[in-house]
Amino acid sequence: MRIRPVYSDFIMNKRFKTKVDWWLAVLLCISPITSLFVLLKLYLDGDPNAWLGWFGVIIIGAVYTGLLFPFYSEMEEESLLIRFGCIRSRIPYSSIKKVVPTRDPISNPALSLDRLHIDTGDTLGTNISPADKSSFLKDLAGQVNHLVLADGQLWPKEES
Repeated sequence: MRIRPVYSDFIMNKRFKTKVDWWLAVLLCISPITSLFVLLKLYLDGDPNAWLGWFGVIIIGAVYTGLLFPFYSEMEEESLLIRFGCIRSRIPYSSIKKVVPTRDPISNPALSLDRLHIDTGDTLGTNISPADKSSFLKDLAGQVNHLVLADGQLWPKEES
């Protein structure tokens, strides 16, 4: 007989996949596909140094793996976790001033221009692109007591 452990205090964090614009996905595929075609061409031409092309393929694969996979946002108990590849960024809920939609192309962990800007009071803030923005905002509003959800944005309670 197999005994299964009981997780009475286990709380599953809500995870949101990132939205990926089709044109950005195409741009991101160009580099690895091109490097594989160059490698194939070198082998077909009989180049004795073709094996060196694997370094480029491995470097591109490592960069993509290190920065793009996995890519999601997760609601933790005390903070919003933004995961892009090996990088994890946590934003404490208490530091979030507002969350507003943006299409600002500034480089941030977002694979779509359909973004949400998380204002924490610093100069840049963070832009993310959850696939289901309305569900993300609704769940975030439940975590951040000092903000209220109105018109697809989170604003301080005293401003709404």
